[in-house]
Amino acid sequence: MFIIYYWSLNINLILSNRLLILNIMKIKAAIHSSFPRIGEQPEEQKLRRAIASFEAGKITKDELTAIENQVVDETISIQVDTGLELVSDGLIRWYDLASHIAKNLKGFEINGLLRFFDTNTYYRQPVVPGDISSGNGNLSKEIFYAANKAGKPVKGVLLGPLSLAAMSLNKSAMKLSEFSLRLGELLGQEAAMMTQNGAEYVQVEEPWLVRNPEHFDLFRESFDRFSKAKGSAKIILSFYFGDIGKLYDKLGEIPAEMIGIDFTYSPGLLNRITSEGSTKPLALGILDGRNTKLESASQIARSLEAPLKRINGECHLTTSCGLEYLPRYYAIHKLKLTAEVVKLLNG
Repeated sequence: MFIIYYWSLNINLILSNRLLILNIMKIKAAIHSSFPRIGEQPEEQKLRRAIASFEAGKITKDELTAIENQVVDETISIQVDTGLELVSDGLIRWYDLASHIAKNLKGFEINGLLRFFDTNTYYRQPVVPGDISSGNGNLSKEIFYAANKAGKPVKGVLLGPLSLAAMSLNKSAMKLSEFSLRLGELLGQEAAMMTQNGAEYVQVEEPWLVRNPEHFDLFRESFDRFSKAKGSAKIILSFYFGDIGKLYDKLGEIPAEMIGIDFTYSPGLLNRITSEGSTKPLALGILDGRNTKLESASQIARSLEAPLKRINGECHLTTSCGLEYLPRYYAIHKLKLTAEVVKLLNG
């Protein structure tokens, strides 16, 4: 009788603890941002062939857009089928994070290739010869297309004002500070339009800041400009490709709905969150977006149980960065693992 009572008491305590976690917060499976545009199979390489044909003058822009739409549709379907609750268009139409945004603002030119941080990928460097101004609306049109196809909440993506300014070749009379502040205003307007066209969240990525934390004050001022222009957009401020530990104490004061963290560069941060907590909801980039090794869903779930109790509000589980650095086969399995971990945590 005592054994049965003791067992029942333990089960009730376990269920109560689980319910306590769920009452405080909810964790959702989300894509970080990008997805591989090209796969291993011939059919999965149709976008590469279409781009080559377009550049050779063999197909029209409309024909290229039709192929892009097909790949976006497939990418969204993969995310929905794997159980993600927040999806993106996979940035399928983007050559890279910097030039795609720059070419859709007025006043930028696009230059040669530079390495994108410590990855094996490159970005086309934006060039600023003079003044810059509001964009052509294409970024929000891409969101409108994805939102109407997904049947799930959709995330828009922007490179943050400081990162875009620092990664561009500035030939204008503007100083870095002026350039970054101006971009804060313009990108805030883009975030507002993305939201008006169906984005549930807009993710603003600042990888350059993580490696240059001495520019935090300029980042903060630029992000304040962004925030004043963003309207009702809900913002995920995302950091990756560097250890965020030095900036962690400052994250709670940033006017964003959620902070995204790459835990592959900040391995001790989960323990710190367990100890200190987080007043700001977090997008937890736990699964490695640059490594084909497939993690254990149960181990990740166990590692998150303690820190999740110390985080205020809704959280997202994502990969550490976009999935464009992985073969498509492994990218899909990373998404499946993301959904599986969330299912384990939510019971």
